[in-house]
Amino acid sequence: MTSADPNEITADFKGRAAIFPLPNVTLFPNVMLPLHIFEPRYRCMAEDTLKGDGYLAMGLLKGGWEASYETKDCEIHDTVCLGKVIANDQLEDGRHYLMLQGLRRARLVTELETDLPYRLGMLDVVEDFYPQTPMIDRERRQEELVEWFGKAYPKLGFQAEVVHALGSGMQLGELCDVLAHSLKLPPEDAQRLLAQADVDQRSDLVLEMLKNQFRGTLEPVGRDFPPGFSLN
Repeated sequence: MTSADPNEITADFKGRAAIFPLPNVTLFPNVMLPLHIFEPRYRCMAEDTLKGDGYLAMGLLKGGWEASYETKDCEIHDTVCLGKVIANDQLEDGRHYLMLQGLRRARLVTELETDLPYRLGMLDVVEDFYPQTPMIDRERRQEELVEWFGKAYPKLGFQAEVVHALGSGMQLGELCDVLAHSLKLPPEDAQRLLAQADVDQRSDLVLEMLKNQFRGTLEPVGRDFPPGFSLN
């Protein structure tokens, strides 16, 4: 499989996708998420997804999920991230290592009742919203985000790459999502960013979180950046 162009998502997405709900993982558009699939129900999900169009939606479970995790009744947040499987390594014992490319925010309209062991839903794609009258100076905000990211993570040293990406046409919304992914936020904070379609407001939140990171009020990215495989 090859990497999907997020700009072409509406061309072939039919609105239906398997939902992979986890209690501690939030996928953002424009980033890659490695997944280790080992539960039988999710092996079935992976195999059906690979046989189909490759689309898979990541959803965050709401609090109290522990009591009903083994069922399809756990509540999930309405805003999910639609992704596409771009690589798969299936082991002899049936487990899968998938690479999922985040594509678009989406709203879970309804879940479908099926006999499948995993969850299926109908989704509406949610595009980034740029207010016609900007709340901020967006060019300056991009500079601020790169600057504060460099302050928060001075040892990573790839601010130059980010600046190059901005020069190549990366939009403010994309930059916010890439940085949010890098922050390794608590699940509910990450979900708050995912649910924010207004790019100006999203950039406010990301900037605030980067400043908090610099001040030491968030856990640092540390040695495991980028993050490893997420477990189901």
